[in-house]
Amino acid sequence: MDSRVENYIRRGKFYVDGWLRNEAAQIIVALTERQRSLGIAGGAAEIGVHHGKLFILLCLLCQASEKAIAIDLFEDQHLNIDNSGNGDLAKFRRNLERHADSARLVLHQGNSMDLCGAILTRLADGPLRFVSVDGGHTAEITAHDLATAEAAVAEGGIIVVDDVFNEQWPGVGDGVRRYFDRQPNLVPFALGANKTYFCRPSHRDIYHDAAAAVSTVTATQFLGHPVAFLQFLRPRLKDRVAQSPAWRRLRSTPIGMPLRWAWHTGRTLRRGLTRSDDI
Repeated sequence: MDSRVENYIRRGKFYVDGWLRNEAAQIIVALTERQRSLGIAGGAAEIGVHHGKLFILLCLLCQASEKAIAIDLFEDQHLNIDNSGNGDLAKFRRNLERHADSARLVLHQGNSMDLCGAILTRLADGPLRFVSVDGGHTAEITAHDLATAEAAVAEGGIIVVDDVFNEQWPGVGDGVRRYFDRQPNLVPFALGANKTYFCRPSHRDIYHDAAAAVSTVTATQFLGHPVAFLQFLRPRLKDRVAQSPAWRRLRSTPIGMPLRWAWHTGRTLRRGLTRSDDI
């Protein structure tokens, strides 16, 4: 993983307002690396960038020759009919310059309902390798944005949609199902960390395996297709402490030994109290 990408995932993204779990970022990196190994090129785009949390990652993952297309209402928030975001152009630009750069940026301020695949392809100077759909959260907007993304994505491209299974935004799942009633040339291949991933049928197995390689997987189905449900088991606090370099250095020192004794003694007492409560 490129050091700029790694630094952004570990530290930088926490300074950018928005929604992007570390696990989702790791999946996107793994899928991008798989695309590179297959020789798949093309720009990246996001419909609904908010303050740039995910877009910055997509930008960092672009090659020098690839465009990064940012699409948002930004200051035209009177058009944000469902209040599903709050794009801010000034904050977006500051965040992009701080954590990446604007060398590949193509900015499109406007309503995604006025976009089509031909316009998006023209903005990117060709078919896109990766498209994130996270704009309006009504069924109508979601279905339209999916149509725009599908018409612009390359044969080996990937589309990721946010909030398909988020109960706060039922319109997104409804819009996805409405769009798939048209039987598009897309299939889902994975879901997890609040994102659902789609690609052409020709690359389903390849991307399914690439996503599954970085997570625990449960096989399930969505829209009549087999998909990988990506599960991320977060380690408990004591496990994170035990695995940290600082604790490994400290644990056998005159300071660490009493701390270990206190922890294990406290755990024994807690267990005893729990058993007495069960009697």
